[in-house]
Amino acid sequence: MKLSDRTEQLINADLEYVIHPAGLVGQPDLNRVLEKAYGIYVEDTEGKRYIDLSSQLMCVNLGHGQKKIQDAVKEAIDKTDYTTTYWGLSNPYNIECAQKLAKITPGNLNHFYFTCGGGESVDAAIKVARMYWHYQGRSEKRKIISLYNAYHGTTGIAVSATTFGSGMFHVAIEPVTPGFLHIAPPYCYRCFHNLTYPGCDVACARYLEKVITSEGAASIAGFIAEGIQGAGGVIDPPPEWWPLIRKICTDHEVILLEDEVMSGFARTGKMFAIEHYDVIPDVMIMAKGISNAALPFGAVALSDEIYAVLKGKMFGHGTTYAGHPVCSAASVAALELYEELNVVENANKVGKHIRERLDNEFSPLPCVGDIGGKGMFQGIEIVANKDTKQPPSKVFLEKLRYDLWDKGIVLREAGLLMNRLVVAPPCTMTIDEADKALDIVYSVMAGLHLE
Repeated sequence: MKLSDRTEQLINADLEYVIHPAGLVGQPDLNRVLEKAYGIYVEDTEGKRYIDLSSQLMCVNLGHGQKKIQDAVKEAIDKTDYTTTYWGLSNPYNIECAQKLAKITPGNLNHFYFTCGGGESVDAAIKVARMYWHYQGRSEKRKIISLYNAYHGTTGIAVSATTFGSGMFHVAIEPVTPGFLHIAPPYCYRCFHNLTYPGCDVACARYLEKVITSEGAASIAGFIAEGIQGAGGVIDPPPEWWPLIRKICTDHEVILLEDEVMSGFARTGKMFAIEHYDVIPDVMIMAKGISNAALPFGAVALSDEIYAVLKGKMFGHGTTYAGHPVCSAASVAALELYEELNVVENANKVGKHIRERLDNEFSPLPCVGDIGGKGMFQGIEIVANKDTKQPPSKVFLEKLRYDLWDKGIVLREAGLLMNRLVVAPPCTMTIDEADKALDIVYSVMAGLHLE
């Protein structure tokens, strides 16, 4: 397809001046420039419309172009473009945001530090865990344990907890921050322990205790994991996994840090993914859906117990934009929309419908090996052979990606082997809209021929 002169000029300028994240420098994958976004759609400079079946980076939970958020940003920026939260100063928007979050976070997660996004929030949360032990005279508790196939961001400390991508985020910048350990994820379809659930007795969770005792609990500050692994391919753990992890952390005095950056804010059919497992973490990490990605924003929620230890002590961390008033205003509006539009209920209802279709129609396809996830956060594992679970070639996956784009569907590839399609549309999507999107995806996948 011949592109317009304008699109060609934009692409050429992009090649010369722009460096894209997590990609080959100077070699963007697709010759598309997205210019507009509304509802469940994004539109490129050629006027072609796509159903955003991945909510971009699983962050536009409320759909694109929410007027309430836009108006809140305009109203806030008319009053103040920026004020700091240093020196004991604050702003009404940030205070209101904290109050609203305290009403929806589980348990006693009632205290918040604000950031500009997920990676920053993870950095701050890990520092909180270490501060907690330091201020109790136990500074030797410094190590952090995370999962393999995990994504917690690529910022200074967070990148050390990130293991997704076969080292792609580490290899060119090593050495990364020391003091991090990793254990197998609850990825039952490709079990790292070569066991089969439920006969495995959830060995992947129990191994956490072995690592803690082998390293010495006196050296472990915290354990961090996503509510449901997102960039890892939407891997939801078996029901026993999170309760067992919670117990092990409690028994060995290890801070449980739970990452809801991708799985939070209605995405899984509950406000937060951890609520599916009746577990309350000590620290919760948030971003993306907290502001519907309208502006960069994130937060770290601390339990009353963590806060009590830090109270009166120096919080040795901070950034210029922490608690930014305009970003806070966007978040306040977003949090109100989750309630006003009954988004959690919708995500639960539509998510069940999506999962039913995936199980009944997609699962029998020759190229589908596994389906996982909850609510409007589902992962489809593409394989070349169902019996051996052999992943398809890169050529096959590239054809699938291009075919979906050509048919007007944006879907993200993710997973340990980059062969899982993430179905994570805006949580405001209707059943009719979901059916329209799934019909297209099914037609493309059913028409592909395995090598």
